[in-house]
Amino acid sequence: QESVLKHIYPLSIIPRCSKEPEGPKALRYSHGSMPVLAAASAAAAAGAGGTLFQYNRENYLYDRKMRQETEYQIMDFRIKQAELWREDVRDIIGLTSVKMDTYLIVNAVQLGFTVMAFCEGRLASGTPTWLVGCHTLSLAGAFMYLLMSVWFSMHASITAKSYETRLLTQLVRLPVPSWTQLEGARTYGSTFEKTKTNQMFRVPFVMGTQQQVLGETATSAEEGRGSGEGGEGGQAGSADLWGLEGRGEGIYELDGSIRTNPDELRHLTLIKEVMKYWQSYDGFARVAMSMGTNQLILGLSYYVIGYVLISNKAIMACWLVVLLFMVIATALIRLDMSLTGLEFRAAVVLVSAGPALTAFAAQQWRLHTVKGYELVHLLAPLPYAAEAAWLMLLLYISKVGEQEGGAMLPTGFRSVMYIDVFGWIKRARAKEHSESPISVQVRLPSEIAEEEEAGEEVLGEAVPGKGPAMAAVNYEGCFVKGPKATRPEQLPGASKPAPEHLATKEMFDPTTFVPREKDGQKANHEEDIHPYLKPGLVPWRIFCSATSLLLILWWISGVLILLQASGWSALRVSPLLRDSEEGPQPIEQGAAFLLELESKSSEFEPLLGEQIDTSWPPGALPRRLACAPDGSNVMLAAASRFGLFQAELMQRKSVGANNTSTAFRSAAFNYAPACDALEGEALQDVAVACRGKCALVLHRQGQRLTNCALTQKPTEQTAAMSLS
Repeated sequence: QESVLKHIYPLSIIPRCSKEPEGPKALRYSHGSMPVLAAASAAAAAGAGGTLFQYNRENYLYDRKMRQETEYQIMDFRIKQAELWREDVRDIIGLTSVKMDTYLIVNAVQLGFTVMAFCEGRLASGTPTWLVGCHTLSLAGAFMYLLMSVWFSMHASITAKSYETRLLTQLVRLPVPSWTQLEGARTYGSTFEKTKTNQMFRVPFVMGTQQQVLGETATSAEEGRGSGEGGEGGQAGSADLWGLEGRGEGIYELDGSIRTNPDELRHLTLIKEVMKYWQSYDGFARVAMSMGTNQLILGLSYYVIGYVLISNKAIMACWLVVLLFMVIATALIRLDMSLTGLEFRAAVVLVSAGPALTAFAAQQWRLHTVKGYELVHLLAPLPYAAEAAWLMLLLYISKVGEQEGGAMLPTGFRSVMYIDVFGWIKRARAKEHSESPISVQVRLPSEIAEEEEAGEEVLGEAVPGKGPAMAAVNYEGCFVKGPKATRPEQLPGASKPAPEHLATKEMFDPTTFVPREKDGQKANHEEDIHPYLKPGLVPWRIFCSATSLLLILWWISGVLILLQASGWSALRVSPLLRDSEEGPQPIEQGAAFLLELESKSSEFEPLLGEQIDTSWPPGALPRRLACAPDGSNVMLAAASRFGLFQAELMQRKSVGANNTSTAFRSAAFNYAPACDALEGEALQDVAVACRGKCALVLHRQGQRLTNCALTQKPTEQTAAMSLS
């Protein structure tokens, strides 16, 4: 005390204690100095207390100011982190839109090629029907798969964008602070008066550190609450030296532990849940596009065989182009699919077998030999069987399996892996199916109601001087109060994230995008949606059904070709010998002569034809017929797609069982003399001229007319054979 008083009072009024006074004077002197000493001690204590109060108050205000800046930074960081998560939603779902747009462009171009092949790329008339069947079925399969891919792509793009909008507008929101949080982050200077005495007048280095003082305060507060309330101390989890700030490790946006495992992030969990509604469409759109391209390549191969080999007789060019197309088909299988060695070899053999067998059969058909015809009979059905076997193998090597979310994905296609940006398919393990597949914490409605009521209680009552900033500095206890750690996010009225109880199956049901309830009646989604109509299952069922249908068509066509090669003629078209009563009515411009006949006779006799027996070289398939008188005889000329025939109409008689003779006419067609101008040309029409001595043949797509002689003796040539 003496050392302190020396700095405060002059030395003249400080009593000397070096020599003790004696006697009554000394007693009087001692009694007179006591008030002075008491006043001096009080003044010294007041000065020291004021200094300590001011020191601790400045520390308190500085810490609270730093705390306010930190809280505002936390709010800013939370918003930035949530923005990154929203970008994740846009990037992950936007990948689907980008892929679908690419698929749509490629499919549209290939669909145009397919339609042009149907219309402009028709095989010439006279092409064997077994080749026409392969070409037509391949183009039909290409059109089916490409149209399916377009539809799947469109559906996947629209679905992904719809769910992206729902996630961004309802579940993955920015944690923008409310007024309560902003106000709760500030601190009034008068709140220092609520602190404990040992914190308010802490002597540096003498009473220990602030942490030690806070620990003593927490212990005394716990003892006081234990005798009064029996509660637990809130400052035990405080993050500051005053016991007023709660710890922020539990803030979701700032929790560093969940960033190491993307599966635990809430927005990625939600994306994983909604991806099943378009993931299957995405995968099968790629598979359908790949198969459509494969069928288009096969169709072009068959067209090259029909046009280059049969029409133009370019055998080597045909084989080279077919080989090139098969290399392209093999490369696409290698690029698009992930197969074992055996599966890849089997796929290559089945894809290449169809065009290879067809090209060999067409080559034998062009040789016009008996052995060649026999080989054609054997080889013609084999391409159909090979194509059907390839489609059956496709359903197997696609390796379609159900994923965790319920989506059916063709994991055999390597391109499908681009759907799973996090590798969930590869790391998927067998898990038990639970009612709520979304691993997010769900709050009970009672807890939400209690928080809302508490928020209304604080915000609804406009009590002067009682705001969020005052509520943020809180002390609890009855006899001995201690600080209670709080955070602005915990104050009533603070902004809350999207209610996690909304993340349910019903919310992600595709039917919820269209209002279905009427008159307050809620539909039962589990009963309305059948298992075969679930989003993850629909594309697979459509793809499997379409492939199975195409497979069956290949098998049926192959069986019909086999029956026709064996001599079955049930599907042949019989020639028309008389007018059909249900035929088309004559047009007015060409019916003038009928009106004249009607004035002479009210009834018409049907137009009758005379049946003439004909004989043809083996396998001849005439398309055009012409005649002209040659003296007393009639000269006939016929043309097939690639051959010219001639015959003379002969009058013959046959004797019956009763020795009755019947006259009939017949014609024996043979090959006409060779005409160099028609070599390798497709014939369109024929006419007989020069009194039956020559034939005018139209060819070169109707651009050239050639005069060929018919007067020479018919030659015996081996005719081309057609399985039609």
